[in-house]
Amino acid sequence: MGKRFATLRAIHQALTQSTNVADESTQAEKNEPNADASVGLLAVLAGLSICVYGIIAVLSWRFDFDSVTTDRPIIAVLGLFAVAFACYLGAIRIAWRTRHSARMLKLVIGSAIVFRVVMLFSLPIQEVDIYRYVWDGAVSTAGVSPFRYSPGQVNSAELASNGDKDLLTLAKMRDDDPALAEILNRVHFPELPTIYPPTSQAVFAAANLTTPSSSSVLTRVFIMKAWFIGLDIATLFVVIGLLRRCAKPIGLCVIYAWCPLLMKEVANSGHLDAIAVFLTTLGLYMVVRSINDKSSQAKTTLGFAVLAGFVLALAVGAKLYPIILAPLVFFSLAKKLGWRLTLAPALAFAVTTAVLISAMVPGERSDSHQEQIHDPSLGVVTFLRRWEMNDFLFLLLIENIKPTAQRGPHETAWFTVIPESVRETMVDSISARLDIDPGETPFMIARATTAFIFFVLAITLAWRTAAKDSASFSEAAFLTIAWFWLLCPTLNPWYWTWALPLLPFARGRAWLAVSGLVLIYYLRFWLDYHFPTTAVLGTRYTGVAFFDFVITWIEFAPWFVVLIVGCRSRSNIEST
Repeated sequence: MGKRFATLRAIHQALTQSTNVADESTQAEKNEPNADASVGLLAVLAGLSICVYGIIAVLSWRFDFDSVTTDRPIIAVLGLFAVAFACYLGAIRIAWRTRHSARMLKLVIGSAIVFRVVMLFSLPIQEVDIYRYVWDGAVSTAGVSPFRYSPGQVNSAELASNGDKDLLTLAKMRDDDPALAEILNRVHFPELPTIYPPTSQAVFAAANLTTPSSSSVLTRVFIMKAWFIGLDIATLFVVIGLLRRCAKPIGLCVIYAWCPLLMKEVANSGHLDAIAVFLTTLGLYMVVRSINDKSSQAKTTLGFAVLAGFVLALAVGAKLYPIILAPLVFFSLAKKLGWRLTLAPALAFAVTTAVLISAMVPGERSDSHQEQIHDPSLGVVTFLRRWEMNDFLFLLLIENIKPTAQRGPHETAWFTVIPESVRETMVDSISARLDIDPGETPFMIARATTAFIFFVLAITLAWRTAAKDSASFSEAAFLTIAWFWLLCPTLNPWYWTWALPLLPFARGRAWLAVSGLVLIYYLRFWLDYHFPTTAVLGTRYTGVAFFDFVITWIEFAPWFVVLIVGCRSRSNIEST
C-alpha cells in the first residue's frame, strides 16, 4: 500500500514545500545588513502602486461598454501604468539585492494580492473578450456545447419558428434573463463560434455555477475575473516553488507578482490566459521535479513525469500555445528517464490532448437547414488565417510580400523594399500552385516562414538544453514561449503573460522591458478614435495605419537593438 501511494506522497510533500513561503532562513536574513531599509523602501513602492491601481480602477468606469470612445482616458491610464511599471522595476532591483528576507517575501505576496483585489473591481479597459467567456459558461451549464452555435445564431433565433431543441434552449435562456441577453449583445465577432478549448470552457462553466442566477452583467463579470485572479495567484506560488527547485533567489518572484501587465490583462480585463498560464507553469514545475529528482525511487520520478504530461495537456486544452513546449519537455525527460520510460508521459500528453481537442474537430454536416451546425473549428481557423495585430517581425515580412498595386499610399508601409514585380510574381505563383485566394496568400507565406523559423529555434533549444540543469530548462522554456510570441502575427499584450512565470530565469535584462512596452498597444485605440480618417502628424497615415507602420517601430525596434547588444556582450563575456 505504501508503494502504491509513494508518488502521491511525494507530490504532496513537494507542493507543501513550494507553498510554505514564510519558512525562510532567519540566519540568511541576519546576514543582510540593509534588509530593514530594503523592506521599508519596498513597502513605499507597494503603497504607491496601490494608489496608482486605485486611480486606474476609478478611471476604468469611464470605459463603460456604451461610453463615448473619444472621451475614454486612454492616455491617462497608460501614463499611470508607466508609473506602476517604474515602481515594478524598482521592486525587482530591491528584491535582487536583498534576496533572503522572509519579511520581504511576505510583503511581495501580500501586496500582489492587494493589487489584484483593487483591480478586480474595475471595468475592463478596452477589452470585451470576457463577455464571450460569460456567455460560453452559461451555454455549457445549460447542457449545450459552446462549440455548436455562434452567438449570432442565438441572437437571431426565433422561439416560434426554430425546431432545433438546443437552439431553442439558448433562445429561451436569452429571453428569460436580461443580463445574459445584454452579454450576448456584447460578444465580439458574434458570427463565429467560440475559439476557446474545453479546459477553459470548464472554468467558464464553474464560474457560471458560482454566479447567482439573478446576477447583473457587472456581477457576472466580476465573478469571472475572480476565478482568473485566483488562478493567477496560484501561479505565483508555483513560481516560488520553481525558483526553489532551481536554486534561484525566491525574491525574484516579484517579477511575476508585481507585473503591471498582469494587473491590466488578468485583474482588469479578465483574460482567460490565466488558466493556461497556471497549468503550464504547474506542468513545467513537475518536469523540473522529475529531472531534478535524485532519489532512488524511479516510480516516483516517472509518476511526476506522467502527471506533468497530463497537466500540460490540460494547459493545451485551455489555450493551444503550450503545445510548443512539447519538444523541450520530452527531450529533457528522455535525458533523465531514457526514451523508453518517456513514452509514458508522452502518451499521457498525447491522449489527453487528443480527447480535449476532439471537441473542436469538425463533424459531418447535415444538408438540413434545421440541423446544420457551425464548424466548431471555424473560430480557430479564422484566427490562424487572418488575425494580425501589434506585430513587428511578422509585419516586416508580410509588408514585403503584399503587392501594393491595389493599395493607396496611406496603406503602404514605408519600409517595403522588395520590388513590386517580385512580390506580384511570388504571390501569383504560390496562389496558383496551392490554389489559395491571392488575397490570403501573403499572410499564408508569412505564416509558413515564421513557423519554420520558430520550429528550428524550438528544436535547437530543446536539443541543447536536454542535458543541462533545471535552471537552464526553465530559461529554455521561457525563450521558446518568448520567441513564439515575437514571431506571431498577433502580439496581444495578454499573450506575453504566457512567458511571465519564467521571466525570472531570463538572463537578458531587456526581456523585463517587454511587459511595459507592450502596453503601447492600447495607443492604437486612441489613434483610431481621434484620427479615423485624418493623417497623423503630417504623415500619410491615418490613426490605425500610423500605429501599425510607425508606433510599432517605437515599441519594438529600440528594444531589439538593446536585446542584440546584450546578447553579444554576454557571448563575449562567456567566451573569455
